[in-house]
Amino acid sequence: MKIVFVADPLESLDPSIDTTVGLMHAAQDRGAEVWITEARRLEVVNGRPRALARQVRLAPSKPVSGHRWSVPDAWFEAGAPKHLRLDDADAVFIRTEPPVDETYTNALLVLDLVDPRRTAMVNDPRGIRVCSEHVMPLSFPDLIPPTALTADPATIRGFLTEHGDAVVKPVDGFAGRGVLRLSRHDPNLASLLEISTDNGARAVLVQRYLREVGAGNKRVFVVGGEPVGAVHRYPAAGDFRIGNPTVEAPITVRDKEICARLAPHLDRYGIRLAGLDVIGPYLIEVNVTSVGALRKADALLGWTLCADLLDSVLATPNRRRKS
Repeated sequence: MKIVFVADPLESLDPSIDTTVGLMHAAQDRGAEVWITEARRLEVVNGRPRALARQVRLAPSKPVSGHRWSVPDAWFEAGAPKHLRLDDADAVFIRTEPPVDETYTNALLVLDLVDPRRTAMVNDPRGIRVCSEHVMPLSFPDLIPPTALTADPATIRGFLTEHGDAVVKPVDGFAGRGVLRLSRHDPNLASLLEISTDNGARAVLVQRYLREVGAGNKRVFVVGGEPVGAVHRYPAAGDFRIGNPTVEAPITVRDKEICARLAPHLDRYGIRLAGLDVIGPYLIEVNVTSVGALRKADALLGWTLCADLLDSVLATPNRRRKS
């Protein structure tokens, strides 16, 4: 059994917290060959997608205090790079961190040529392209806070007049980068609008600031459309943006309602793993690219999310197993 991970450079991963490493451990524990490659290493030759990949062997790891795992300095051994046909793999995990730039998009186009009936894809490359993490929630206006998508500073000013404080996010943003909190009374407002919209040339997402964030931003882990766990994350001191998971969060009736509404949409686009960000009763984002925090939650709470996800993927009934 071969499991391939399309990820950032192996040496750049933090094995004490990185979900990709947790999934690799889960694959290794099940006797699979673990292979890792990068988006720029994917190619198509004679109509068949392949990757220049390395087989990896991981050193033992165990959870320690907080949300981290203990790992030795030499936490992996990797073989020499070799070409591997992706449609010979049992599963391909797309774990490259955003942004979804040209290199990322080109890799998704290569991965389109992998037959998902033979090789499980997490997540389906078509779904990653279609399901914008910030824009997809706009299809469910009753689940989200007041929101606008616009490049017009005048529209943003009108939004602030109606709703008070707001959070502005780049449409293609990730990990809190470029996120601003705006107030109509801020003397820097004109400059902030110029910066965030590139003088009206770039659309941004504008959402009413939710004071419920003080009770935590909840990350709900969704596998196959079902919520399987949740953690609270809180703003760091002096920063309104969200930090690392700190405590288990209950899955509420509202969370289940949100998941049930999204499930057909996620299934349609082959999104096996998603991370929903929820503040109070509101859906904020639907993370579908390199969904993180699973390994952190496993360490923090003694869960087995990485292993459970891998088992779910390998148990997919309609996939023809490799001979």
